[in-house]
Amino acid sequence: MKNPCIHTVPIVMISMSRWDGDFSSAAWSIAQTMAARQPVIYVDYPYTWTDYAREHKLPSVQVRREALLNGRNRLTKLIHSTGQLYALTPPLMLPVNQLGDGGLYRRMAGFNDRRLAPCILKAVRELGYNDFVFFNSFNPLYLSRLPENFRPMLHLYQSRDNIRALEPYLRKHGVEGERTCIESADLSFASSSMLQQDLSHITGKKVHFLPNAADFGIFKKAFEQPLAKPIELQPIKTPIIGYTGNICHRIDYELLARLCRQHRDKTVVMVGPRNHGGHTDIDLDAIPNLLFTGPRALERLPEYLAHFDVLILPFLMNELTKSIYPLKINEYLASGKPVVATPFSDDIRAFGDLIALQQEHDDFSEAITLELEHNTGQKARARHHRASENTWEQRVEQLRLWMDEALKHKQQPAKG
Repeated sequence: MKNPCIHTVPIVMISMSRWDGDFSSAAWSIAQTMAARQPVIYVDYPYTWTDYAREHKLPSVQVRREALLNGRNRLTKLIHSTGQLYALTPPLMLPVNQLGDGGLYRRMAGFNDRRLAPCILKAVRELGYNDFVFFNSFNPLYLSRLPENFRPMLHLYQSRDNIRALEPYLRKHGVEGERTCIESADLSFASSSMLQQDLSHITGKKVHFLPNAADFGIFKKAFEQPLAKPIELQPIKTPIIGYTGNICHRIDYELLARLCRQHRDKTVVMVGPRNHGGHTDIDLDAIPNLLFTGPRALERLPEYLAHFDVLILPFLMNELTKSIYPLKINEYLASGKPVVATPFSDDIRAFGDLIALQQEHDDFSEAITLELEHNTGQKARARHHRASENTWEQRVEQLRLWMDEALKHKQQPAKG
C-alpha cells in the first residue's frame, strides 16, 4: 500500500518552548511556516507535577488547567495563526531530571514518554489521520527513544544549541538524549555550522546544516513602512542602541555596562524577557541610560527596530556561543539598521561584509559610533536584501526536499 504524501499528513513538533512563550523561537517559526501547507501539531513543553505546584496560579497555567488535570480540550486550533496550526497540551509528567543517570531515571523517563506518546497519537486521530511526521526540535528530554507503538512515517531531529555547554539542568540528561535522538532519527539537522560538524563527529551520522532565518514578512515592516513609536520609547530624545531577544546567559554584561558608560548621550534599550539572574553581579537597574521593556510579541518587534538607531549583539565568546547562528541577525538586517556584534561564531562572522564585528569592549563601543556616523541608504538596502534571502519559507522548502530524500531512503528494501 502506498504511503500518504509526507507533505499532507500532520507534522507533530515537540520543543523546549511553549507556543505562547515570551520570546520567539526557531521551532515556533518553522511550525507556523509548515502549517501553511499541512497540519502542524505543536506540542507544549510538558509541565511536571512540580511545575504545576509552583506555577499553578500563573495565567499561562490556568488556561491549561483542564487539559493538565482532566485531559479535556488538550488539542486547540490556534485561530490567530494562518494555516492549520494546533497546540497540544500534554498531561502532567513526573519530575525526573533530578535523578542520576541510571536504570531508575530511564524507567521513569520511559514512563513519561508512554504518557506523552498516546496523547500525541490521539491528537493525530482527532484530526482524521493515522500517519504523521514526528519533528523533535531540540527537546532531547522527551521521546528520545520512541515507544514501540509510536511509529511516525519520518522522524526528524533538530539541534539548536550546544547542549554540552548549556546549564547543568539540561546538560545532565540532554547530552545522551540528543545523541540517542540523532542516532534514531531518519533526518537530523543543526542550526549552526559548528554544531553540524560537532554532532556529525560525535554520532557518526550525517547531520545537515539548516541555519536560522527571519519572519521576513513581519520584520520588513521596520524598513518599508512608517511605524508608530512604542509608548516606552516616546520620552527618549537621544539616539537609541537597541537589542531584542532573551536577556540571558549569552550576554556579555561587562560589555553592556561599558557601552552605557561610554555612550551616556545615548539610551540602550533591551526588549525581551529578563533571565540574567545568576549570570551577572552588575546592578543593571542602577544604570541610568539602560531601559528594559520586558518581552514583546514577535509581531510588535518591528515597531521597536524601526525606532532604534543601531542594533547590538553583545554576546560572550565561549563554548556555547561559538555554535550559535543567532535567530535575531536576519530580523535585525530586515530592518536595514546598522548592526554591531561580537565575532562569537563562524556563522555571525559570515555576515562580516554587512555588520561591524568587534571583540574588545572599547572597539565594540567605538564601532557603534562609526556605524551611526557612516550609515547610508545603500548600506541599509544591502542589509535588507540579505535578510530577504534568509526567510523561514526558504528554510522550510529545503527541509521538505530533505524529507523527501529521507523517506525515499527509508522505504528502500534492505540489502542482503
